[in-house]
Amino acid sequence: MISGETVAGNMPVKDKNILGQVYRCSICGAELSVIKGGRGQLKPICCNKEMAALETINSVYVCSVCHSEFMVIRGGDNLEPICCNKKMSPVRSLLR
Repeated sequence: MISGETVAGNMPVKDKNILGQVYRCSICGAELSVIKGGRGQLKPICCNKEMAALETINSVYVCSVCHSEFMVIRGGDNLEPICCNKKMSPVRSLLR
């Protein structure tokens, strides 16, 4: 999955927070991304207003050796991350 890629028709399921899910403040433009998915009703507030969930899902990569993780916020189309001398693998979120 490419960072910032729109997942058409696959919006996160109600009461489930998806790894990489992005929220944006309609007033100041601040964005946040879920770094650990889970159940619950995440309703982030910014500028005294609920942030909007976007269709964008940020890519997350993990090292198979040391288990370091990182999230691509913008760009990264040609990214090939290496950690512990091994290519890092993208984490696949469940979008169902």
